[in-house]
Amino acid sequence: MKRISLIASLALTGVLSACGPGETLESPRVPARDVGSTTAALDCAALSKPVYHRVRPSSGDSLLTLNATEAANAATTYAYTEDLGTPFKAASASGTGLSPVYRLYSPSRGEHIVTIDATERSNLIASGFTTDEGVGFYASRTADTCLVPVYRFDNPGLRKHRHAVTQAERDALTTAGWTNEGIKFYAAPGTVDTKFTFVVIPDTQLEAVYYPTRLTHRMQWIADNRTAQDIRFVMHTGDLMDWDTPDHIHYQRASDSYQVLDNARIPYAIALGNHDTAAVCQGGSACPGNVNANLRNTTTFNTYFPLSRFKALGGVFESGKCDNAFHTFNAGGLNWLVLNLELWARTDAVNWAKTVLAQYPRHNVIIITHSHLNGSGGIEQSNGGYGNNSPQYVFDNLIKQYANVRFVFSGHVGNAAYRTDTGVNGNTVYQMLNTFHDGTTNPTRLVEVDTAANTINTRVYAPLTNTERADGVKAYSNVNWVR
Repeated sequence: MKRISLIASLALTGVLSACGPGETLESPRVPARDVGSTTAALDCAALSKPVYHRVRPSSGDSLLTLNATEAANAATTYAYTEDLGTPFKAASASGTGLSPVYRLYSPSRGEHIVTIDATERSNLIASGFTTDEGVGFYASRTADTCLVPVYRFDNPGLRKHRHAVTQAERDALTTAGWTNEGIKFYAAPGTVDTKFTFVVIPDTQLEAVYYPTRLTHRMQWIADNRTAQDIRFVMHTGDLMDWDTPDHIHYQRASDSYQVLDNARIPYAIALGNHDTAAVCQGGSACPGNVNANLRNTTTFNTYFPLSRFKALGGVFESGKCDNAFHTFNAGGLNWLVLNLELWARTDAVNWAKTVLAQYPRHNVIIITHSHLNGSGGIEQSNGGYGNNSPQYVFDNLIKQYANVRFVFSGHVGNAAYRTDTGVNGNTVYQMLNTFHDGTTNPTRLVEVDTAANTINTRVYAPLTNTERADGVKAYSNVNWVR
């Protein structure tokens, strides 16, 4: 990579100029007094510049920068596409009570790291962080009433570091296996983006057979509008395919469409429907043999959608299979967990899901499963005649038992329906039926969450025809999030 001169940029903006991750910064060495244990009053007003936090999902590397252009370039050019907002504010120049925070890069590890400690900086350079990117920003070594602590986490498996401020961020990293290295410096509180959107895709089996371009068009719209809509996660409620064929053409079409999300590094989860298994043969009829055993035969699906495609994956029920899995992410300043549960679930799968929800009590849980509500908005009582447990069993034994469950999305029958129930712990469970076997366009549910206003607003938009479904609109207020 070519070296970038920053002298002109610093003169104009007072911050480091945009650069590609790992590029050497020719930043002028601004004289900075390392205040150490000085008793001078802290210049809180100087800590006014938002620090952007970006992560490269494919490697876990974390980038902290004062420069918005660098943050944008890192996303578009170097795949630092996970936007963690501006968790804290710092200073762009030295001030009373402030110390330089140095930014280093290791070419061999593909990792950025920041440190306020001069000795650690020297040790890091000696250990392979040979690209010295200079002073990234200025912060405080000591606590103050106007400051928040910034923690650093280490992940030996990834050979990467991350920083966190909020309790939710720290909990999420700890749960994901990161080791808390403690407080590394203090900075001013940042701005938490309390609004975000997740997408729920309905049954797309007709698209896989007759209109594959609509499926790809939807995915491209999601990728193109990721920033404008602030889309953090994509879910599918099952029947992605219609049936299998010797050449697996439906699976190939579905896989190709999801490649758009893979390329954009947008995390997703898929609940398997009956048409995504060996239970359904050409034309939609039941396949020969034991229909329950066929329902659990998802070999073709897992061949086209291996676990490596699920970027936020936390764990699975059965090794190497995505049929029952959970995924975690952070958005709106809160922790989130998406659980995709098999259709008409086996008791062992339900019991596994119970252990997951119990293990993540501080995550807001979204459950996706193919059959839950019927077209009238009631909880389905049947197991379809060839499944295991009914949706009512799943609701009684799993969904309503855990205080952190917030959403359930399903498909399979009807069009749209909405229902709320109160769990045994007093939490409201928001349930939405999301089917839409549409022969003319590609309906897509957008769910906007506002964790500050405590609201949910959802609509069903069709990108192909730029139309909205009247039955897709629903709003909820006074939502009690897990914080």
